Amino acid sequence: MKWFIGPYRVYTQAVFWVVVFALYIVLKEYPQRMTGVTLICLVFQETLELALPSYTQNLLVLPLFRQKRWLLGTLAYLLQVVVLIFLLPYVLNAVGYLFGLFFHVTDLVDWRKEHIAFSIVAFTVIATCVKLAVDRLLLEKERRENELRHLKAQLNPHFLFNSLNNLYGLAVATGSGQLSEHMLKLSDLLRYSLYDTSLAFVPLQKELDYIANYVALERLRLSDKARISLSADVDASGVSIAPLLLIVFIENCFKHFSSPRGTPAVIDIVFALEGKRLRMNVRNTVDPDYNAAPAPARKDSAPPAAAEKGGIGLVNVRQRLDLIYPGRYVLAVDKGSDFFEVRLHIELDRHDPELHHRR
Repeated sequence: MKWFIGPYRVYTQAVFWVVVFALYIVLKEYPQRMTGVTLICLVFQETLELALPSYTQNLLVLPLFRQKRWLLGTLAYLLQVVVLIFLLPYVLNAVGYLFGLFFHVTDLVDWRKEHIAFSIVAFTVIATCVKLAVDRLLLEKERRENELRHLKAQLNPHFLFNSLNNLYGLAVATGSGQLSEHMLKLSDLLRYSLYDTSLAFVPLQKELDYIANYVALERLRLSDKARISLSADVDASGVSIAPLLLIVFIENCFKHFSSPRGTPAVIDIVFALEGKRLRMNVRNTVDPDYNAAPAPARKDSAPPAAAEKGGIGLVNVRQRLDLIYPGRYVLAVDKGSDFFEVRLHIELDRHDPELHHRR
C-alpha cells in the first residue's frame, strides 16, 4: 500500500475525488428530476465546489501558516475566501456551459444564485484539518521506517564486524591508545542510534557529533584510499533538528565515491550555521569513466546496486524534509562528470533542551 499513501501522488488524489463524485450520486445530493448527463454535470460541479477551495487552501494558504507567517497567512486566507465567493460561481457556470455545448444539457444550475460562502469557509477549514492529519500520519510512518532503516544499518553484524575488525587491526599496529579512542566513538555512535533517536528533535550538536564519529570510523576503514575532510565548527547551542536527518547524505558519499585509478578519492563535508539556518555541503569525487565503461568493482567504491539505493535514500529524505520542514529548506543535488554534490539549507528551530519530548 506504500504507493497509495505516498504524499502528493496524483493518482491517489484522482482516486479520492472519484470516490467523492460517487458519494454525491449514492447519497442523492441532487434534484430527483436530473438524470443521465445532466446529473453527471451537476455532480461534477458539486465536486469542483469542494475541490477548488481545498487545493487553494492547502497549496497557497496553509504553507504560510506552517512557515509561521501568521499575518500574511491570515490575509491570504481572507483574500482567498473573497476571490472564491465571487469567481467560483463563474467557474462552475463555465463547466455547465461546456456540458451544454458538447452534450446539449439544458437543465443547468445558475451558481451565481447559490449561497456558497458558508460552503467555501467550511471546505477550507475541513481541507486544512484533513491535510494536517494526513501529514501527521505520513510523518509518523516515515519516522518509524527511518528508525528501522538506521537501526538495521548501524547494528547489523556486517557493520559491527567491520568496525571491530578495523579496531583490532589498529590495536595490533599502533598499540591501545588510538584503540580506546575509536572504541569510544563506536560506542557513542551506537548509543545515539539506539536511544537519542526516540526523541522528536535532538540538539543539533548531538547530530553533528554523531556524524563526526561516523566519519572517524569511515576514515579508519578507508585509510589512505580517500582524502576525507569534515568541517563542523559551529555554535549549535539551543538549536535542534530531527534526528538522523543528515546522516543519509554522509552515508551516500561514502558508499558511492570513486576516482580514476591511481588518484585518491576526495570527500568534503562542510557544515555552517547562521542563526537558525543550517547549511550543509557534501561533495565526493566520481570516476568519469565509471559509467562509460563497466570496470571490475573496487573494494573502496560502491557497486551499481548501491547507487540505486542511494537514489532511493535521497527520495526518502526529501519526503521527510517535506513533512518536518515544509517550505523551510532548499535541497540541491548536482552531478558532474567527476563529482557528486549535495547542498542543503534548513531553517531549524530553537528548543529548550528540557522541552525535547519523546515521540
